[in-house]
Amino acid sequence: MVRPDFNKNMRIKDFQSYYWYKTELQQICKKHSLPITATKAELTAYIIKLLAGVPVSKIEATRKIRRKGTLKAGSITPNTNILASGFSLNNEARAFFKAYYGLSQFSFKKSMAIKMRAIETTQDKMGTVQDLIDVYEHPYENLVTNAEEQTYQWNNFVKTFMADDCTKVYRERMIVASILWAKVRESNQPKQYSKELLKQYQSDICQYLS
Repeated sequence: MVRPDFNKNMRIKDFQSYYWYKTELQQICKKHSLPITATKAELTAYIIKLLAGVPVSKIEATRKIRRKGTLKAGSITPNTNILASGFSLNNEARAFFKAYYGLSQFSFKKSMAIKMRAIETTQDKMGTVQDLIDVYEHPYENLVTNAEEQTYQWNNFVKTFMADDCTKVYRERMIVASILWAKVRESNQPKQYSKELLKQYQSDICQYLS
């Protein structure tokens, strides 16, 4: 089934069964006077509340926008509190992690940003830099059911597609993955890759067989 246009009378189940880009979710939120400065998971949650009949005046941003971090690298330790210290994922934090791990370069992982937003959303006053160290070293633990992690459906689709030996018979595998994703994205099918898609849309991808 082709994805319908959004309307505030649609069923929550129908809304959740289709794929929506973040920009589309922001447009929906803007049109209905909902918060728009948020992650994709947060935007989705606002819209679900709208569809559930919650008055717009009662739908508030779940996460306070943090002030720009002012904490210097030399003052950061694993025990540094996230919320009350001025800590932020900025160059000062990057300098701390470089020194902590003895690296010449350091890049923040997606899991660290997700953990930061979770601490901000729940206003977890016990959250510390050690929590970021933990998710940096074990990025996939406890993130499978995270609402924000579940919004990275295209990335997960590609990973699963590439891991399937059955797809190795195709040239331009990313093009094939994109074709299949487009079919799934615009339908109410689960937004996941499966071998069945190769059969279901064989006529669309057969030209890429080696």
